[in-house]
Amino acid sequence: MSESRIAALKQLIAYRLPIESTIATLATFGWDCEAPLVTLSVHDVLPVLERFLAGDLTAEQLTDWADLIECREDIACADKPIDLSKIVFRLANSNLRGPITVAVVEKIRVGR
Repeated sequence: MSESRIAALKQLIAYRLPIESTIATLATFGWDCEAPLVTLSVHDVLPVLERFLAGDLTAEQLTDWADLIECREDIACADKPIDLSKIVFRLANSNLRGPITVAVVEKIRVGR
């Protein structure tokens, strides 16, 4: 298991800006992974949602973040207390599910 890959995945999950260097680092490892190396938890998602609600991230950035996480084999999504894969899918696919708005993120944040 590569410590630098895990560190880059954690930076991606935290959405440390600018994100380009993290994306470049992760690109050196490719997409394939036999098992997830990190797990996305509610404690990871809430700060990113709060940053959007505070105006520190745009809807486009929130969608980009979720899209970067959505199909990675090296990131698992916790399913308790809520299924985070559904939240990541919703945020990553605003073109299918409607725009990302404050109301949408508030509903996600409170688990409705």
